[in-house]
Amino acid sequence: MRVVLKAGTGAVKEIDAVRDAVVAFEGELLVVPGGWRFANLVREIYGDEDLSDDAAHWMAIAAMDQTGYLLSDLLDLPTTEEPEFGDKLVLLPYRYLRMKDPLPHSWEVTSDAISVYVAAEADANLVVFAKDVPGILEDPKCPGSLIHKIDARELKGNWTALDPVAPRLAEEYDLELRVVHAGNPDNLLRAMRGDEFVGTRIVPG
Repeated sequence: MRVVLKAGTGAVKEIDAVRDAVVAFEGELLVVPGGWRFANLVREIYGDEDLSDDAAHWMAIAAMDQTGYLLSDLLDLPTTEEPEFGDKLVLLPYRYLRMKDPLPHSWEVTSDAISVYVAAEADANLVVFAKDVPGILEDPKCPGSLIHKIDARELKGNWTALDPVAPRLAEEYDLELRVVHAGNPDNLLRAMRGDEFVGTRIVPG
């Protein structure tokens, strides 16, 4: 089993639970970092200064590298600069993405979409998003409105717990996405194993 685990703000908030799930996972794992506070700073600069979309795009991806070093330390995992599997690794994506430049330079492309692209490049079986929400909700203000399963085509172009581009890439690359709260290590582990879990399955259709 080869799994890409997107670990952003929700994962950093619940790092002990994420660490427990990572340690218990028996397959190959590639952790893709979110931009976390570093990307938020880029957004702030983008709003305050006359910064181009191109510059903001690469600054935000460089922010993912910074979170990657943080996760490498907190999870005690080695880093890689290639979208590859080898036991359990944390990806530092800037160099590879700078070389390939595969995605639009837009704020609609976040580390969510990048995780799906990386999963396709690495020939992953599954992409799991460890978030600070229980999954994708019909009503963002109501945790009880969890959508358990949805076709990626229904989410394309919409902001949910994921960015608008991630579902389109999931359909294009024929990848299942799973959105799960990071704070329950047993549930997160079930999602990573491909088992039944509490959260949202996004299927490519």
